[in-house]
Amino acid sequence: MITRSRALPPFRLLAACLVAAGLAACSSRCSEPGPPAAASPGPSSADLAAISRLHTEYVAAHNASDPDRMIALWTDDAVLMSLDETATTGKQAIGEHYEEFFDQSPSEIALDAVETRVAGDWAFERVQITVTLPGGREQTRHADVKYLWILQRQPDGSWKIARAIYNLDGNIDEEEGVRA
Repeated sequence: MITRSRALPPFRLLAACLVAAGLAACSSRCSEPGPPAAASPGPSSADLAAISRLHTEYVAAHNASDPDRMIALWTDDAVLMSLDETATTGKQAIGEHYEEFFDQSPSEIALDAVETRVAGDWAFERVQITVTLPGGREQTRHADVKYLWILQRQPDGSWKIARAIYNLDGNIDEEEGVRA
């Protein structure tokens, strides 16, 4: 009997290799006693203050529907992975994305940082944003959007968004079929 092995798609093969390498690394390290891990000091107060300024400016730029102010908050090689769209790469393309968004969907936001972790010149954040969409004659609607941001420290100590992905937490005001 001849059996044929089925070829895995490239991404599954890559994932399998990464899992195997991770397990091999863990098993070789886990059995060796070593010094206790040092407690991470966490982000500095200067980092947290600079990241807070980024939050404030992000909300102000969005609420003013100002794409120029918005793109100033992103690195030159930034990537935005929007809900149900292809990835948008680069400051110029992200600016065009926001310009179109502001033209089609004027809204106001409130931002709540859920989690902030800093590792050297990089940080990641889970951010919850509440979007208020004017309803005109109808009532105003709200949407909760969760983001994952990867931030990069700039030479001047400020932080910019290098990568961002977001999705909607349910439907707008939980109305069936209505999406942000």
